[in-house]
Amino acid sequence: MVHSRLPKLLVIDDDAHLRESLAEVLELDGFECHQAGTAESALTMAAKIDPQVVIMDIQLPDSSGFQICQELRRRSRSTILIMMTGRFLSPDEKKQGFELGADEYITKPFDLAELSVRIKQLLSRSRV
Repeated sequence: MVHSRLPKLLVIDDDAHLRESLAEVLELDGFECHQAGTAESALTMAAKIDPQVVIMDIQLPDSSGFQICQELRRRSRSTILIMMTGRFLSPDEKKQGFELGADEYITKPFDLAELSVRIKQLLSRSRV
């Protein structure tokens, strides 16, 4: 079995349309994308594929992105964790996310090209 050399990315969002468009665009940009719509399936998937990058919505039906962030950070210090939010976050909420291990925040709607560039920057820094 040939393992792809593409960076593995996990997109976690309960909005299937957003999740699929995100994965589609990022695959065209050279990422191997996996998707999950719930916290539970996300954690199972992450354990299976060991993604280099996780993009997660802060508000999920069965959990918060903060909890997933904390759990994923506990499992791996090197995974790049990007929090997505559809609303304005207070400085306290942002601080909480960073303290739990988030590397980056993006606010919806965001520019997909910009997101892709940011992911590549974070990946190149983590390889150093």
